[in-house]
Amino acid sequence: MSGRPSRLLFAARLVLLGCMLAPGPALAAERDAQACAVAEGFANHELLSTMRRGVNLPGWDHEDQSRRPNAAQLSALHERGFRHIRLPLDERKLDGDGSEAYLDRMFEQVIFLLSLDYTVSLDLHAGSAIGSTLETDPQRGEARLAALWQAIAARVRSIDPQKLAVELLNEPDVSSAIWWKAAGRTAAAIRKILPAHTIIVGPAGPQRHETLAGLQPLADPNVIYAIHYYDPFAFTHQGADWGDDDDPISHLEGLPFPARLADPAMQEKIAELEKAGQQRAATVLRDALDTPWDEAGMAGAFDTMRDWSVAHDRPVIVNEFGALSHVAPREARLDWLAAVRRQAEKRCIGWTHWDFQDGFGLIDPETGMPDAGIMQALTPGAD
Repeated sequence: MSGRPSRLLFAARLVLLGCMLAPGPALAAERDAQACAVAEGFANHELLSTMRRGVNLPGWDHEDQSRRPNAAQLSALHERGFRHIRLPLDERKLDGDGSEAYLDRMFEQVIFLLSLDYTVSLDLHAGSAIGSTLETDPQRGEARLAALWQAIAARVRSIDPQKLAVELLNEPDVSSAIWWKAAGRTAAAIRKILPAHTIIVGPAGPQRHETLAGLQPLADPNVIYAIHYYDPFAFTHQGADWGDDDDPISHLEGLPFPARLADPAMQEKIAELEKAGQQRAATVLRDALDTPWDEAGMAGAFDTMRDWSVAHDRPVIVNEFGALSHVAPREARLDWLAAVRRQAEKRCIGWTHWDFQDGFGLIDPETGMPDAGIMQALTPGAD
């Protein structure tokens, strides 16, 4: 579904189209854009320009409709400069008798988001089944991927390629060598249905920057490369309760950012864990602090992303980053979010926050609207 470009997108075409710096006021955005290099080898700069700021939208199909993102919330984010929505698709709902109804809901959600002036990336957010199949039987795994995308792509092929992208597979649970070959062949299969739409692909596993550094880009020029950033993991996932009962991360809480191993507060935390018999958690925390938890410690990861992007003339985004709110000190969480945002914007790397209103969310549970502190951390120029 084609639409007239917004004023922001039109302005982005007049400056260096490859720039992904977060937009502030119009004149500041244009000035900052001029510091970014153009990814001339990439084919869809109109879409790319919207991916400077975004948010993941798990829960868009929540059974409880009151838990679904609503127009007021999304409009408020749009006013802060958010322009991109990453829409996770549940692989389990793409099979069986309910699959057609699910695809209908997906299409309706995309149209709803487009009506709010967002661009959308459809993210196949599968579990480990596809990855394990790719590992043991690549041909069958690729056939499974191709079948899923054939159904999805057929529903959205009429939507403007400047408004919609497709992401092959979230955090592929498969070895890098197998995944990269499968990704290239799956992208080629999608091209038969979506000849002009941008494809998003990330490295195997948790989509880390180190893995990207060892890869060659796919032959397809219309691809964006997606990294997930959750370092230091002991900080961003402290208190996570969805792992095994003895998961050491679940015993970490109240950890600050920034922090260093020699800090008295961190030495006290380690001692408390050891005294409580949580030796594994103490070891995890101590090892995590081998690299100081500060903005300077983040720089290497973002340099890796930028250097790969420049070397291969292909765009890179961070389409997941966030910090769990359960037991993290609020100010530490805000400081971490602001640091990631600064590191990404400094290198013209677009970002998409994980998540919307769950454990990593940016919605204030008291007001049901964007959290003011998180907005200041992520979009300080929009006040």
